Amino acid sequence: MKDVMSSRDSCPPPPATLFSTPRTLTFLTVVLVLIGYHANVLSGASAHERAEEHSREQNTKAGVVAVAAVFLGYCVAHGPNTSMVRPHPAVWRAVHGVLVLYALLLVYLVFQDVHDARAFMRHLHPSLGVEVNYRTYATDCRLLVEKQPGGGLALNWQGIKSTLLDEFVSAHLIGWWAKALVLRNHFILWVISIGFELLELSLGHMLPNFNECWYDSWVLDVAVCNLIGISLGMATVRWMDCKYERCNWQGLSELKGLGAKARRSLAQLGPYTWDKFQWCQFRSPKRFLQTLFIIVVGLAFELNVFFLKYSLWIPPTNPLITYRLVLWFLMSLPAVREWYEYIEGTEAAGAAAMKLGPFAWIAVATVCLETMISIKFGQGLYPRRCPRSVRLAWGIGGGVGAAGFLAWLAVDAMEDGGLREAVGRGVVHGSNVVKGMAMRGALPVRMEIELSEGSALNEVMLRVWATF
Repeated sequence: MKDVMSSRDSCPPPPATLFSTPRTLTFLTVVLVLIGYHANVLSGASAHERAEEHSREQNTKAGVVAVAAVFLGYCVAHGPNTSMVRPHPAVWRAVHGVLVLYALLLVYLVFQDVHDARAFMRHLHPSLGVEVNYRTYATDCRLLVEKQPGGGLALNWQGIKSTLLDEFVSAHLIGWWAKALVLRNHFILWVISIGFELLELSLGHMLPNFNECWYDSWVLDVAVCNLIGISLGMATVRWMDCKYERCNWQGLSELKGLGAKARRSLAQLGPYTWDKFQWCQFRSPKRFLQTLFIIVVGLAFELNVFFLKYSLWIPPTNPLITYRLVLWFLMSLPAVREWYEYIEGTEAAGAAAMKLGPFAWIAVATVCLETMISIKFGQGLYPRRCPRSVRLAWGIGGGVGAAGFLAWLAVDAMEDGGLREAVGRGVVHGSNVVKGMAMRGALPVRMEIELSEGSALNEVMLRVWATF
């Protein structure tokens, strides 16, 4: 079970404090008082006077906001507890409530047509509902331009400067730093990074934003922003691995000095424990598919924002885009951890013994709903056909990948069959079989530990194989 070990295995549960003691009745009383006050329950005004004071639209908006606020209050008090306990479990219960509201909003939008959905977006931000002219980044991709007729060549500083000083460059770098904190694996990060650039290149006929100069896409994005962001993010991960190698949380009352207490208060904003993810994506075909699922979800998250803002007429600088990114980051922190624990737990205890965590569940639901909206609202919106070269390239790549994976499955099956035959003949020692199976991921982790502790008899191995 080494893969699922983390710093929390050596950390005691957080000590009970004033802020960790439930106050559900007090909270309920406060909520009811606020509802009565803002709804003017005891104002004494007649229905006619209330109608003159507040319009139907104002009452509707106030009612919707109140419903959302009460739902979030319920989530804070009785929402699902997760492994996230800092800065306070109630914060993550509130985040889960916001995610549920966002998923419900997506469910509502998927039942609308694109025109009604665009009109509805005005309720979320008053500047929406107007068609947007999206920028293309491939208007002038020349590196060298002619100074004057017959005057020689010079660098196209205007085009290069507009690319380097783009307002999204810093956001791009910060985004990859955040992805590294969530995924904590170079292979997954670089597959998503290069895969997204290939998708941009393939879908340039659909979205103007995907038309970029080659140096913008492969030099500035991949070789500069992605590289720096991933490197800084993985350096932060390594620092966190060392910092949380030993658990030594102390309460404020145990610390002396204002500086020590201030540092401890600031540390409350960080995680209580830190997991080391060992994805082992090439350990077995099954583990590869489980890791590939994370990559597909990550690429869908990246693509959906462009298709949603194009079909719903949302400018790239609108704050709703930023809110979605922050919400997805907060959701991804516990969701990826829950997915990792789920695939590790199913190997150890079997699929029936594990349950997907609430954040991972809502993350999968959200990305699927966003994709549904993008597909539905995009019908008839992209008249240009996919170029033949793009279809041919993806067809060849998909065929080669599928053939390679099938070959891997065949080799893995032959190796398992060879181990069965060797055990049956008594040629291979039972403990060596355990090691070989475990190295390839053919043996569940828990069974590997139980058998390697003293069951070297071939009869025991035969009984093990009978369970497969």
